[in-house]
Amino acid sequence: MSVELAKEINNSIFNPEVKIQFLNEMHESGQISEDTVRSYLRIFALIKKHEVALNRDIREFDFKALETVLDGFEAKHRNTVESYARIISSYLNWSVKQGYIEENNLAHLKPDDFVKYVVNTERYFTYKQLVRYEDDCVNYQDSVLIRMLFLGIGGKQLSEIRNLRKQDINWEAQTLLLRETLKAEKDGTPIKYSERTLHVEDDQLFKLLKGAIEKDIYYKKNGDMEFYENIRPYNDLAKSDYVIRPSITKTDSAYRPVDKFVIYRRLDSVKKSLEIEQLTAKFIQRSGMIYFAKQLIGDGELTLDDLKIVAERFKIKSYHNLKGFLTMENILRTYPNKL
Repeated sequence: MSVELAKEINNSIFNPEVKIQFLNEMHESGQISEDTVRSYLRIFALIKKHEVALNRDIREFDFKALETVLDGFEAKHRNTVESYARIISSYLNWSVKQGYIEENNLAHLKPDDFVKYVVNTERYFTYKQLVRYEDDCVNYQDSVLIRMLFLGIGGKQLSEIRNLRKQDINWEAQTLLLRETLKAEKDGTPIKYSERTLHVEDDQLFKLLKGAIEKDIYYKKNGDMEFYENIRPYNDLAKSDYVIRPSITKTDSAYRPVDKFVIYRRLDSVKKSLEIEQLTAKFIQRSGMIYFAKQLIGDGELTLDDLKIVAERFKIKSYHNLKGFLTMENILRTYPNKL
């Protein structure tokens, strides 16, 4: 560990001598990189106020005090609080080996146990709001993107959306042949991929797909571009078989999937234009999961099987990753009445 980093740590954490020893041993043994050391440092800095309040190192906390720390993170997602707890737990395990304490009071916690420490303050948007957002989008390229994300089309790095071509759409059967990229060339062209055929009974999706395919221009800033001489308020879209296409900037851009950052920039532009507080790909997908789950359960209760169905639809590797936000509380908050 660098001298500069050690000095930085010394002023930001409680009981720095012992924690520096811990971080040094972890780093020197190759268990964590210097970048990861900084992540550990950030967590140690966050827990300092709890240590100061009790005037003891966190290794001496009983389980009740450790729960106060976990609650104090005010994490919005289970994965977040679990990753923070794992950092603390690694320090506690080390402290046991050093003889400072007899046991790690976090060792018994399982992944599902971290849900209780999640403070979910997000307010997901409804299907009606989805329709309004789409109506306010000037470009079909944007409105179809939002709907696809909401309906569970995404995949790793949004590759199911980026790889979708005209010939992958069965208009009569209302199915999409989706490809999730597993390995790609530097330019984004998939080398290895998995496929699934998704049946979507959603007339609006296919209407938006048709518009996205047929329109050859993309209005800048969702049509809010001021007129300047010699500056067009729109860009020409690359001509290709892909549904989501970039603006024409390079001669080869039409022959490969659009870059994921093009999608992120477009979503950000719509977010600013429509003055929506949140409009990220993940937030749209989660809003769609809430809607899909509500359709599944009707007036019933959310079950483990329902979580598994949602995870499969949205290409989530483990349904455990949904437990932090896909709850009855959030479903009823978003849809207090019947659909």
